[in-house]
Amino acid sequence: MRLKREAVEEMMAKRPSGATLEEVLEVFEVFASGSLSDEVYILDDVSGKRIAIAPTQLKEKYRPA
Repeated sequence: MRLKREAVEEMMAKRPSGATLEEVLEVFEVFASGSLSDEVYILDDVSGKRIAIAPTQLKEKYRPA
């Protein structure tokens, strides 16, 4: 599944402060990709887990403090 970066930003804005990308995307882990810029990819079964690959800037923006 692919999500536009804008859609993910909207999802994050609707969540309480401190929510993580993992919680919002309902994935085990979010990996950063320097080559992605405007989409987030969600992969349903990687070693039995659901993960996401997001642009590095997006992952850094929502990294837990």
